[in-house]
Amino acid sequence: MSKIWSFMIVISIIVAIACGTSETITSIIMESSIEATGNVIKLIGMTCFWSGIFNVLEKTSIIQKISTVLTKILHKLFKNEKPSKEALNNISLNVACDMLGVGNAATVYGLKAMEELQKENTTKEKATDNMATFMVLNSASIQIIPTSMITLRAMYNSKNPVEIVPYVWVVSVVALVAGLIACKILNRVIR
Repeated sequence: MSKIWSFMIVISIIVAIACGTSETITSIIMESSIEATGNVIKLIGMTCFWSGIFNVLEKTSIIQKISTVLTKILHKLFKNEKPSKEALNNISLNVACDMLGVGNAATVYGLKAMEELQKENTTKEKATDNMATFMVLNSASIQIIPTSMITLRAMYNSKNPVEIVPYVWVVSVVALVAGLIACKILNRVIR
């Protein structure tokens, strides 16, 4: 993919020089760089805010309670190859963090969950059904609070940055259900 992007950038620069618009391209690159840097700083601020909220939720054991409820639900998704209690706990914490829109905290639990699932993997070269199911859960997670998208919409002066929330719920549920169905079908076909 990086080769494709590099090729497109080089071709764009050559075309800009050939058409005599290199000054315009240069100014656009500079303006975009400044805008991108500002956006990163704003996103870091929002990430810090939501990470702080998450730490408060973690200290008051709300995340653990959500995780306990999720463990009961997730246990049914992994009924063919039951993962260890530690793996299931990390999976549920990962899903809970993703649901609350704190992806940076979810990463830690996701890595721990994958480590635990790898310990249970007998072949070591191939991903197990549980690993595939967890990757779908992690990638197509349901987001109750899509913090990054709300922040981006607010940065670009959306009149109502939160109006996308119901749509995100619908899309994330549909994506998760479709992903899990595909994963279960492919796990059976490949086996």
